Amino acid sequence: MAEQNIKQQFDYQGFVRDLATQAESLVPVDIAPDDKKYITQMVYNFCALACDAVIKEDNINHENALMITQFIGEWTFHKSIDLIRAGIAQQFRDSTLQQIAFVVFEISKQALLKGMPQEQVIQVVEHHVKKKYLEELTNLKDRNLISQQEYDKAMGESNIDKMAEEKEPEVIEDMPEEKELKLASFAMVLQKMPEAKVASILSKMPAREAQLVMNYMQMENLSSNASAVMQYLNEIKSKLPVSPKKEVKKVQNKVEKIVTNENETKINDIIFNERDEIKKYVSSLKNDENTNIPKNIAKVINSYLSEKVKI
Repeated sequence: MAEQNIKQQFDYQGFVRDLATQAESLVPVDIAPDDKKYITQMVYNFCALACDAVIKEDNINHENALMITQFIGEWTFHKSIDLIRAGIAQQFRDSTLQQIAFVVFEISKQALLKGMPQEQVIQVVEHHVKKKYLEELTNLKDRNLISQQEYDKAMGESNIDKMAEEKEPEVIEDMPEEKELKLASFAMVLQKMPEAKVASILSKMPAREAQLVMNYMQMENLSSNASAVMQYLNEIKSKLPVSPKKEVKKVQNKVEKIVTNENETKINDIIFNERDEIKKYVSSLKNDENTNIPKNIAKVINSYLSEKVKI
């Protein structure tokens, strides 16, 4: 009953909007603005459909409902980028992504209902996504709806692997320690309240904070030992390395070398259709000005310019 109350009261649409916003911020710089909008909208659409389905199934608890929705969002994001980079027409992208979303939903649901560990669920879902992706592309090729070249390009793309290679170690900076402690303390208060009231309160909180509060509420020693909260946070932070500033400068130097050594007109032509942030970044390097851009973004720009100047 408590689980059903949480599912009914939780702001799933807010959670879906958060996923879409996160997807929009992670779209690689080589993706055109219209395609970026397409990716963001597809992530939102399929996650919204998933939420509508999972909240109606009594055998799927709240935590698994969030996990299934997130799986769908992640694979929609990565595979839409792969299909766009391969030049697959939109109508064929739509049908392929729909089939992938359906597979992710069914496979992850069955795996979680069987009690599989999360890491194993991730592996099983990835296996079936790749299998369905191959099936859909092969079907399109056999029906002469895409060319052999487009097929080969699509099969050779893997945005999830590229992002894994480029991703730098994460540093816990997005939520202040004081706020995390407040949420943990709030969780201890909620543990003593009626379940219906808890569900009502959580439904009014931002999705990410509500999820964190629920995680704290499930800690066995939370109420008996408040210091466990800070100890838990400190243990996590002690294992995460600090982002190396020297590495950021190293990547920027590579981009600056390309910009200063190549013909200015050619560089301007390459970045003509890019976002204003990218143009400003390249311009600042040409003028030897201070720049402020994440290392992973700088690495993507470096790779993109390196390929283009060779053409």
